Amino acid sequence: MNTTQEKAAPAGKSTPRVPAGYKQTEVGVIPEDWEVRELGGVAAISTGSTPPTQDRTNYGDEFMFASPSDLGVTKHVRKTGKMLSRKGFALSRRFPKDSILFVCIGSTIGKCGIAAEDLTANQQINAILPNSEISSEFLFYASLAFAGRVKEQAGEQAVPMMNKSQFAKTIFPLPPTLAEQQAIATALSDADALIDSLEQLIAKKRLLKQGAMQDLLTGKKRLPGFEGEWEVKRLGALGSTYGGLTGKTKRDFGDGNARYVPFLNVIQNVVIDFQNLERVIVSPGESQNRVRKGDLLFNGSSETPEEVALSALVPEDHQELYLNSFCFGFRFTEGQESSGLYLAYFFRSRPGRDLLSSLAQGATRYNMSKAAFLNLSFPLPILAEQTALEAILSDMDAGIAALEAKLAKARQLKQGMMQELLTGKTRLV
Repeated sequence: MNTTQEKAAPAGKSTPRVPAGYKQTEVGVIPEDWEVRELGGVAAISTGSTPPTQDRTNYGDEFMFASPSDLGVTKHVRKTGKMLSRKGFALSRRFPKDSILFVCIGSTIGKCGIAAEDLTANQQINAILPNSEISSEFLFYASLAFAGRVKEQAGEQAVPMMNKSQFAKTIFPLPPTLAEQQAIATALSDADALIDSLEQLIAKKRLLKQGAMQDLLTGKKRLPGFEGEWEVKRLGALGSTYGGLTGKTKRDFGDGNARYVPFLNVIQNVVIDFQNLERVIVSPGESQNRVRKGDLLFNGSSETPEEVALSALVPEDHQELYLNSFCFGFRFTEGQESSGLYLAYFFRSRPGRDLLSSLAQGATRYNMSKAAFLNLSFPLPILAEQTALEAILSDMDAGIAALEAKLAKARQLKQGMMQELLTGKTRLV
C-alpha cells in the first residue's frame, strides 16, 4: 500500500491540507492520477420496463423480473419475486448478466445488485451497463458509495425520482487502470464473502436451534437422567397477569426517573435487554404495575396471529421499571416450581407459537384474551429438567450472539474499506 505525506497549506491560508500525490475535487480528495467521471461516460444507462400485466400469459416461471424488493439483499440477484414467461421476456427490455441494477424511483432509491444472469426489471430500476474501460465489479461498489448522493438529489417529494439523464450525470472517482479497479473490487468482494459466510452460518445455527426447541421442549428428545411423563399444567395455576402503563400522555414519555420496557424489546428478545429501556414520568403514589425479576412479558397484539404473545423474561430487578401499554406481564405465584426462562423459550418455540396463535382474535390486528391465555394448558417437565433444557438453549443463543457480533464487525470493516479504497486514500497497486 502506498504512503503519502501531506502538503502544508500556504502561510495565512485556511485551505485544508491535501496529502502529497492527491488533489481536491468535487467528490473529495482523491489521488492525482484518478479522475472524476460521470456515470454516463463509462456506462450505458437503460431503464426497465414492465410487460402488460392484464395479459397473464406474460408471466410464468422461466425468466427473472427484478423489482426494488429483489435488490439490496445479496450482491448478486439470483432470484426474484416475480418471473416472466418466454413471451413476457421477449416483450421486455432485457439486461445482460453482470449488469448493475440500481433503484432510481421511490422510497428505496439507492438499492442495487448485480444481475447473475440475463433478466428484466421494472421501470423503477435503471440498469448500468459498463463499457470496456471500467470493471463491472468496481462500478457496483462505486454505486453503493454514491447511492446516498443519488437519494439526496432525488429530493423528498411524494415519489422521489432520479430520471435517466440525471442519473447518467452522477459523478464518482475512478482509478486509472483496470488492474487497480479490479484489485479494489477483489478486496471488497472478499469482505462480502466473509459477510455472506457469517450470515449463512447464523441462519444455519438458528435453524438448528429451532429444531432443538421442537424436539426438547415437547419431550420428543429427553436429556440423560430424566424420564417419566410431563405433567399438564394450566397457565393460570402458575401465576397471574398484570397490565402495562395506563393514563399516560405523550408528554410523560422521554423524561423522568422511571424506565419502561418498550414494545420491540419484548418481541425481539428471549431475555429483556436492559440496555434498551426508555424513560417515563411516574409520579409518587401513582397506581402502576412495576415489573419485577422473574416476570414474563408478552405483547398483547400483533398484525398476525403468529406474532401475538411473544414472551421475554425479566432477568433481574431494576429500580422503578414498568411495561409499555401494548404489552402485559405474567408473574409466577410464589412457590411454583417453574422457570421463567424455560417458558420464554417454550412460548417462542413452534409448539408454543401454535398454542398461542390459536387464541389470537381479530381481523386486521390480532389480540389475546387474558382469560383464554390463563386457561391455556401444556405439558411441563419438573424444574430440574426445565433448568437443564434452558441451559442448552441459552448456550445456543450465546453462540449465535457471538456470530452476530462478528458479523456486525465484518460489516463495519467493509464500510471502512469502502471509504478507504473507493477514494484512493489507501492504494492497493
